[in-house]
Amino acid sequence: MHSPLHQTAARLAVLVFTFITVAPMPAADPPVPLRPAVYSPPSPLAAMKAAPVVPLTAAQHHTPATETPAAATVVSALGLADLEQLALRHNPTLAQAAAFIDSARGKALQAGLPLNPTVGINGEQIGADRRAGEWNWFYLQQEIVTGGKLRLSRLKYEQEAYAAEAQACAQRLRVANAIAEGYFHVLAAQRSVENHKRLKANAEDGLKTTEQLANVGQANEPDLLQAKVEVQRAAVALKAAQTRLRRDWEQLTAIVGVPTLPLQPLAGPLEPDGPALGKDEQLARLLEESPELAMARIEVKRDQIQLERERREPIPNVTVRGGTGYNFETRNRTAEVGLAIKLPVWDRNQGTVRQAQADLARATAEVSRVELDLRRRFADAFGRYESARDEAESLRTETLPTAQKAYDLYMKSFKERRAAWPQVLVAQRTVYQLSEDYNRSLVEVRRAEVEVRGLLLTGGLTAPRDPTPAGHINATPKPR
Repeated sequence: MHSPLHQTAARLAVLVFTFITVAPMPAADPPVPLRPAVYSPPSPLAAMKAAPVVPLTAAQHHTPATETPAAATVVSALGLADLEQLALRHNPTLAQAAAFIDSARGKALQAGLPLNPTVGINGEQIGADRRAGEWNWFYLQQEIVTGGKLRLSRLKYEQEAYAAEAQACAQRLRVANAIAEGYFHVLAAQRSVENHKRLKANAEDGLKTTEQLANVGQANEPDLLQAKVEVQRAAVALKAAQTRLRRDWEQLTAIVGVPTLPLQPLAGPLEPDGPALGKDEQLARLLEESPELAMARIEVKRDQIQLERERREPIPNVTVRGGTGYNFETRNRTAEVGLAIKLPVWDRNQGTVRQAQADLARATAEVSRVELDLRRRFADAFGRYESARDEAESLRTETLPTAQKAYDLYMKSFKERRAAWPQVLVAQRTVYQLSEDYNRSLVEVRRAEVEVRGLLLTGGLTAPRDPTPAGHINATPKPR
């Protein structure tokens, strides 16, 4: 039979455990919302998380008047969507961004877990009067975290997980933008190689014509040497164009994540499709959907939760203890019960609260800084887009048609024996050179267009950064 003292102590221990575990502590747990507001990505970002970024829309390939159908035909060629699908499987930065999400979710899980209990056995007065003393055969000790601190810690790291998700969206856009930019570079390089082949053929035709004129005394040795120089220059330019094509291809496959992919033709248009981009519309879209701005706003919400969490740190946790044992001196069963709290007399977490306030002020200013920086970068990108588009449009609608018309008239005059063949070759060379300028301007249009449509995110192989910046209060390895 248990002694009355033992039964009373046991009942007291059960009451203490029940009271501490179930009963609220109004004085120690200030009221807070059940769940602080958290970041919810806008629908465009949510769509980007669920599926790969949609390729930029483009019109069907436009073949210049001087380009033969055979040169424009592409068989079994890769498209932009094919390259993006390859990158989703092979680009390592996407795996890194996903790892940050898993890491933040793990922190949120760990930060909200209650403390583990302690069980043990202990003896006292062992050997006194040559007796075994008093032993607690079993005791259980538990520290109970009060004030909703665990819940706030978990919510804080859930915000970091949201920031990691926004960063993953940004990384997908960076990869997609880099692939699109490289894709247009390769398309232009393919055209450039074909164009330089025509320029080389034009120079060779000029050399043959000059040789024939020299044979009949209508051209001298300097004319012949100049024609040979033109052939040599055209051959060097062709090799340079082929080198640029290989270089652009290797850069593209590196971003895709498959550097061993053999050089092959790409399908798709180089000319932009549809009306020009609207500046006000694109700026409004940028400020609404930018993952960079979303991450800065998430940081503010996380620091707000962090500040509330640090303000609650002085609320003392409760440590309860209970156990049962035997006193060998009195030969009676014994019970143990204990209740302890730390008194926040000197350390009330003042310094950490001040640090959390500084982090919140810095995060709030960061939102304004990111928005201003986005506006600055947008002005630069959109300015480049407008300038390149105006140049390309002028070449397409005015300069190239004029040069083509001059070539056609020279060719007609030559057939009517009213113009010399060298004049025809010069006009033809002018058309090819202007076509090369047109290709370069199209690349600049596409680069700026990708940057504007892609929310100014570039760098397909830039490693995603840690959602918790260095120097932040949460940069310590142990979450709280």
